[in-house]
Amino acid sequence: MDILQRMPFLAQDAVFKRLSEIAEVGSMTKEERRQYDESLKHYRDTIAVMQGQYLEGMEKGMEKGRAEGMEIGMEKGMEKGIATANHANARRMKADSMSTELIMKYCGLTRQEVEEL
Repeated sequence: MDILQRMPFLAQDAVFKRLSEIAEVGSMTKEERRQYDESLKHYRDTIAVMQGQYLEGMEKGMEKGRAEGMEIGMEKGMEKGIATANHANARRMKADSMSTELIMKYCGLTRQEVEEL
């Protein structure tokens, strides 16, 4: 009882509510108890199914997000790789004194990009 008195009021209230629920269940007839247990089982089963569906949905969403992220990352990587290769080729072509027009044609760069190399 000393422990109960040292608890905050809200905690005491929760303890008494739980004791009240236990007392109510204990005073039920066999049929009421059977119905109560069946109802409680149905409630818990429903919660378990909902949690399972939620987790399954989260996993599917994460998989889809990862796949989309990989696709975007691959596209950006390819673009960057191609751009880097085009710039490297353009530098070599410019070093070999090729015309700006030919470099633009074969590397797909703008005049300004070629001139900045």
